[in-house]
Amino acid sequence: MNKSSIKSLILMATYNGEKYLRKQIESIIHQTNKNWKLLIRDDGSTDSTVFIIREYMKKDQRISLIMNETNKHGAYLNFWTLIDYAHTLEKYEYYFFADQDDIWDINKIEIMTKYANIQNPSNKPFMLYSDMRVINGKDECIYESVNKIMGNGEMKGLSLFFSHGFIWGCTVLVNNALFELVPVFPLNSTNIKIMSHDNYFGKYALLFGKLRYLDMALINHRRHDSNTTGGYNLKLTPMAIVKKSLIFFDRTAQIHALVYNQTMLLIKVMRSNNLNDKYIYRIQHAIETGGIEGCRILKEMGVKRKQWIRTLGIYIIMASKVYKKYLLEDFIYE
Repeated sequence: MNKSSIKSLILMATYNGEKYLRKQIESIIHQTNKNWKLLIRDDGSTDSTVFIIREYMKKDQRISLIMNETNKHGAYLNFWTLIDYAHTLEKYEYYFFADQDDIWDINKIEIMTKYANIQNPSNKPFMLYSDMRVINGKDECIYESVNKIMGNGEMKGLSLFFSHGFIWGCTVLVNNALFELVPVFPLNSTNIKIMSHDNYFGKYALLFGKLRYLDMALINHRRHDSNTTGGYNLKLTPMAIVKKSLIFFDRTAQIHALVYNQTMLLIKVMRSNNLNDKYIYRIQHAIETGGIEGCRILKEMGVKRKQWIRTLGIYIIMASKVYKKYLLEDFIYE
């Protein structure tokens, strides 16, 4: 399969993105792999975002737009509605998620699809995620590699089910086999506001297919006060991580509880769709039980971060059971 024959669909969610949107769309238009379509869903922008999108639609027929005509809004809901809509379209070999304010390297699609073909010749459910650079609102590079400073990179064991920050949706490629396998998270669920699509797909890839990391930064990910991920400092020394965790221990427990809630919601959706895996019962048991038993299961599943201090944090939170008071009541079975 040559690069020009690979069909990709890029899903982009927008909301009041006029400031940086042109640069992102331009970076997609100038991709070395030209066989793509860009589907954008706008969440009710009040600035010139929609005008800009329609301007590009006139120039490039590969770009299309759907509007949110409901009274329900939110970044995750916007992406999940896009994913749901994409299931009604023709099938694509690969799917990408795009933020409205990033800038892609011009060979991002070419490199990732070529690597995916090499890593997954049998076309099993497959997800690939890469490294990324971080830029500010002035296009100045803040960090050359997010995964290096956060201790992520290639994932160890089933760490994704117990720790946040491994996969950034804007770096992801999903193949058709995985896209078809993964059930769309219920759009009418009140919990959709906490269900990130990137880690959701990643967990299915871990259980039912392949999840691979490409150690290359292929996008400039913009962090500023207005975007969903915010402008906070990513780079923390081990001592700074310890101090932050001790001072804000309860907040750290809340963050871990968010990951556990996402995992338990995923398990519920899996079961409702008759998708079962030998690990999900152990994962559920670890979250429900916590303490020493929970830590034992973490070790059994190879849960580990690249930085030892972050690994220690996962085990301390699990052992303390403090996170339990932030679990959704539907998933506490004790």
